[in-house]
Amino acid sequence: MSYLRRLLIFGYPLLEIVTFFAFVSWFGWGWALLISFAGIPVGWAMFRAAGRSALTSAKSNAVPSRGTTFRMLAGILMMIPGFWTDIAALVLLIPSVQSRLAAPFTNLNTATGAMNWRVSTWGNGSDIVQGVVIHENDDPLSKRSIERED
Repeated sequence: MSYLRRLLIFGYPLLEIVTFFAFVSWFGWGWALLISFAGIPVGWAMFRAAGRSALTSAKSNAVPSRGTTFRMLAGILMMIPGFWTDIAALVLLIPSVQSRLAAPFTNLNTATGAMNWRVSTWGNGSDIVQGVVIHENDDPLSKRSIERED
């Protein structure tokens, strides 16, 4: 196992525990537990609101905004108990940080036509596309075609 992986697996929880006990020694158990676990419902509300926003934009064939994506990720981080994950979630909500983190992905093809963001509504007036089924073993130049009706 590499040094960086070991540091991530063992160092991060150790950092959270040390931070928690330092907070307890300064402010007490009540405040530490309140701040640690108050992020769970706040993160759930953020995640749920971002998910609804993404679903609304998907139903209108639009690409969800960058802010929606980062609010959803911040909601997930906020639901994880710990001081550093809450700080990371709050940092993800800053628009300049969002633009810097999203910069490597801006050249990807995110046009609405290139990505299938349409939400299927099978029960309520779904779209039916008429056409011919072509099997992969069929030869389109043969006389025995699927389209031919005898």
